[in-house]
Amino acid sequence: MQNEIPKISCFVITLNEGRYLDEVLESVRGVDEIVVVDSGSTDDTLEIAKRHGARIIHNDWPGYSKQKAFALEQCTHNWVINLDGDEVLPPGGFEMIQQRIAQGDINGIWVAHDDIFMGHSLRAARHHKYRRVYRKDKAHMNTAVLVHEHIEVEPPLAELPIRFKHYGYDSAHGYMDKLNTYSLLKAKQREEQGRGCSLPRLLLIYPLMFLKFYLGRQMIWSGWRGFIKANIDAFHFFLTEAKLYEREYRRKRGDDISRSEG
Repeated sequence: MQNEIPKISCFVITLNEGRYLDEVLESVRGVDEIVVVDSGSTDDTLEIAKRHGARIIHNDWPGYSKQKAFALEQCTHNWVINLDGDEVLPPGGFEMIQQRIAQGDINGIWVAHDDIFMGHSLRAARHHKYRRVYRKDKAHMNTAVLVHEHIEVEPPLAELPIRFKHYGYDSAHGYMDKLNTYSLLKAKQREEQGRGCSLPRLLLIYPLMFLKFYLGRQMIWSGWRGFIKANIDAFHFFLTEAKLYEREYRRKRGDDISRSEG
């Protein structure tokens, strides 16, 4: 006897995500509920969400993890899929998720990204896995994290051979803009944790992280695009250390740190 497929909510946090949102929401066609939590879009994000029957909720931006925690609480079904406004399930992916959770023996599913960089896939690279499908009653969002939300899901979890198409890193310019913001948030988070700048780390972080991404994450197999992205990813870690150093340096000199960060 085939197990009944549980009802599923899909939640997305948005701010001017009109470029890809139609494709994102189309990829979960058939989901029982779409929840879009928006923090003030001025493009066509809300019109696109309405076309897909989403329940739209405005919430002023409190930070990445807190916004996702808020969106999660708005979902009425226990099983949820969390997509960003630039993440698209592959054809058949939603049906595979439905069939897997219908077996009733897991609390979540690991998925990987298929990053689009410079207009094309970095599929040859080995991508980090994310918990993006899970049961609400078995999950906990760590809202102390300022960037790149962290969700804990009680085991067991399964993996599926699907990759989200991820447009968020498409252009070098746009990617660097994001990492400039992320690095400042990570620097502030490190300070809150009592972890200041380490000069050996400042010196070594760039080459070590480049090797991690270029060889360990196998970006070497994506040609010059992989070489460029590995350098950008490594620079992100260096930039975090540089901003930590700057904040400590300015503080010792009595400078107004907030003015230096715009």
